[in-house]
Amino acid sequence: MDDKECDDMILKAAGWLSKAMEQLNCSAPIEVTSTVCKKPLKDDLVILMSEAFHLVRFQNEKLKQLKTTLSDTKNKLIENQQWVISLQEQVIDCKDKQLQAVQTTVKSTVEDSVKEQFKSYSDAVQENVMVCKPDSDSLPVGKLKDVVREVAHEEDRLSNVIIFGVPEREPANLAQRVEEVFNEMKVRPSVREISFAGKQSAGTSSRPIKVKLSSPSIVKTILGQAKLLKNSDKLKSVFVKPDLSIEERTERRQLVQDLKQRRISEPDKRHYIRGGAVHSEDTKSKK
Repeated sequence: MDDKECDDMILKAAGWLSKAMEQLNCSAPIEVTSTVCKKPLKDDLVILMSEAFHLVRFQNEKLKQLKTTLSDTKNKLIENQQWVISLQEQVIDCKDKQLQAVQTTVKSTVEDSVKEQFKSYSDAVQENVMVCKPDSDSLPVGKLKDVVREVAHEEDRLSNVIIFGVPEREPANLAQRVEEVFNEMKVRPSVREISFAGKQSAGTSSRPIKVKLSSPSIVKTILGQAKLLKNSDKLKSVFVKPDLSIEERTERRQLVQDLKQRRISEPDKRHYIRGGAVHSEDTKSKK
């Protein structure tokens, strides 16, 4: 039964009630009593009775239709609930498959990374052994240990980054400060160890922080994201660099000195360090 049929049934009932109250000379439904109903003529009562019969019959048919519609609605509701449950089971099954795929991918990636690092380590050991091998056929055990130790240290250093410019606070919480820097860079690497890369001296508000990561490839990702710190309001004075060896730090220090001298001697040009050398270019050519 739709809204139009409901409205028609309500109008018919209202018309019959209005006509009956008019025949009984009643102004309100509460005035209709058995005594009042005795006043109309017999013919009038017959007409009202006939109309009431058909009205009740019509309402009864509509009630049956409503019952059938309600039953169908309940059945559809049950079907929809079963459909929702089936969809939920499919979603759960899909998530399980996705989780298994991610776990398989992570496992494969870790295994490949370990194999790659082991191969790199083995190749480096073999290379250093060949370089350091004397004319005699045998290599002293002590020398071989030194070579292996040096190669292991070099491999470990390639997985480090140094963070400069982070103010020290009390109590010291390096992990939290490093996490703040990485969050600003939009990276979440696996950190193996965090420590200060030097002793605190008078007049310094911060010490470099050494962060050991899981692999050299992660270091490349972090160095690529370090540029985001320049746009940070809180950490724009912080910068991240690779963990250089003593020789590399010496060369870098000399390059910086050369860069400063070049800027003084040629202030009209743009000077920068790239590829282990100081480069200069005319600023007019950039305009």
